[in-house]
Amino acid sequence: MNFRIEKINITNYSLFDDMVFWRENGFERKPSQTPVSDQMKKELANPNLYVYAVMVESRYVGWISLIYIPKVGSRWNGHGHIYVDELWVEQNFRGRGFAEALMRKAEDLRIELEATGIRLYVNVNNPIAKKLYEHCGYLEDGQAYFMEK
Repeated sequence: MNFRIEKINITNYSLFDDMVFWRENGFERKPSQTPVSDQMKKELANPNLYVYAVMVESRYVGWISLIYIPKVGSRWNGHGHIYVDELWVEQNFRGRGFAEALMRKAEDLRIELEATGIRLYVNVNNPIAKKLYEHCGYLEDGQAYFMEK
């Protein structure tokens, strides 16, 4: 299956938003071409945000959201980490290598930014995702609690 990975920006955001709608509602909607809000333009302009989506047959079927967090201190020598904030592929398109291709995009970004490494959290109730990350070369490194306010 032919596919390409595109970086999300203001010009292709409406297609991305259609995919988010698909994820949240379980069905696709017709391309919306909704205007990009000022707040979304501000978010997309953040130099530390990198969102990539998999394009198949003129629609997005998965995405990865990456954040670069700078680090200070002699241990890191001014090189931060890439964090995988979110990775999703539509259920009917799983098992075709799209998630691995998106994870390779994270590795490409790590190299480009000369980041120390890539970090991520995986839900203990999501063993399939854990298996994907292990397949991509990630190792369990202790335990953590995910906390949010």
